[in-house]
Amino acid sequence: MLISTTVAESIGPEHKAPVLLPAHEASYEVLRRGRKIGEVHVRLAPGEDGVWLFETETEATAAVARMLGVSATESAHFMWHDGHILALTYHQVARAPTRTRWWQHQFDWDQGISNTRTYDGDHQISLEPGVIDPLTLRLAVAAKLHQPEARDTDHQFRVLERDEIEDQQFLFEGRETLSLDIGCFDAVRMRRFRRESSSRNYHSWHAETFAWMPMRILQLRDGREELDIRLISTSLQLAPETCE
Repeated sequence: MLISTTVAESIGPEHKAPVLLPAHEASYEVLRRGRKIGEVHVRLAPGEDGVWLFETETEATAAVARMLGVSATESAHFMWHDGHILALTYHQVARAPTRTRWWQHQFDWDQGISNTRTYDGDHQISLEPGVIDPLTLRLAVAAKLHQPEARDTDHQFRVLERDEIEDQQFLFEGRETLSLDIGCFDAVRMRRFRRESSSRNYHSWHAETFAWMPMRILQLRDGREELDIRLISTSLQLAPETCE
């Protein structure tokens, strides 16, 4: 993994700490209207020179989708910088029977641009301080929630999507008990808002025992549950509450 000279020299050991999120693996089940259709496998791992890898793989378990080869992968390299995310690379591939869509970003902080390649052409996109990618957005939210004063409020992020930087929000919706097959957890409920009618608007539940990473993600369509993504296992030691 190559890092620009300016970035490497400017981020000394004192700036790489603290690492707020522990390395771990996790698996989620994906339910569509109550029926399991797939699983998501997640890995967060440190590498060399302070560079971390965050990756997800979504695989179909429903027979038809598996036969058609429906799948998706995302991966991102990043560094911790003063407790924040410094994005370095992002790659997404979504495979479906009739088309495969993909894009990747290479963040060149020396030049202030992202060298971006996509299924419909290449781009150079001007960067902004603090901009992150759609995958490390999850880590940025968890890092925010590590701060007690930030758990009952809204948060806004600048996110580099396929070919432009967008405003995206995580809106506080309250605190409640999250009930999963692996136990019950005191959780903060948030709502991700990208834009009106976006398929990637969702509700999410975050608990301290899982380092404030999402334990459940719920997408709605026309007021009804569409996709429900629930944590089923993790390498981290969880501490469930008593379910009532």
